[in-house]
Amino acid sequence: MATITHSKSEKLKIGIKKYFSILFYKTKIENWNKIGKIKSFLILLFSILPLILFKVREDLDSLNNFEILGISIMIFVFVILFLAFITKLWSWFGIEFKKPTWNENPLSLNSSKSLNFFQFMGFWFITSGIIKILFIGVFHQKFDKESILLFVYGISLIIGIKLSLKILNKNGNKKTVANTV
Repeated sequence: MATITHSKSEKLKIGIKKYFSILFYKTKIENWNKIGKIKSFLILLFSILPLILFKVREDLDSLNNFEILGISIMIFVFVILFLAFITKLWSWFGIEFKKPTWNENPLSLNSSKSLNFFQFMGFWFITSGIIKILFIGVFHQKFDKESILLFVYGISLIIGIKLSLKILNKNGNKKTVANTV
């Protein structure tokens, strides 16, 4: 039996193609339970509600591009390092963090599931940032730079969770003396 081997670029194309198929997202959504569907609805509601309730400001250009870039980079680095540091610190006190799943309650008082809250907030900020950028861009022909900060904050939360789990070694095998030598 022959095995099919793909180059790195072919694997990348296959991986990217997977994310653009409707079937991929349909199977993901079918796996959601009641909590996952409620979380999705709340994220959409919390992202659209400010656009309906509040008037869009006319002075959207209050920050220049360099200030937004600097603030975005600082937020990105700080949030990632903060999450990684806090999870490592709490793991020294015996708390084992579990990998967050979409079907769990983000307001759980169980400290091992506290990353679920950060995951929920990250996806909320990403969605809110994208919706505000598109809404203000389409209807007001302006670029809301503060929505970029929401988006960057959400992305940094998700990356911070991934880095925290990698540091705590939740995705791979435990490092022992036997397999690191």
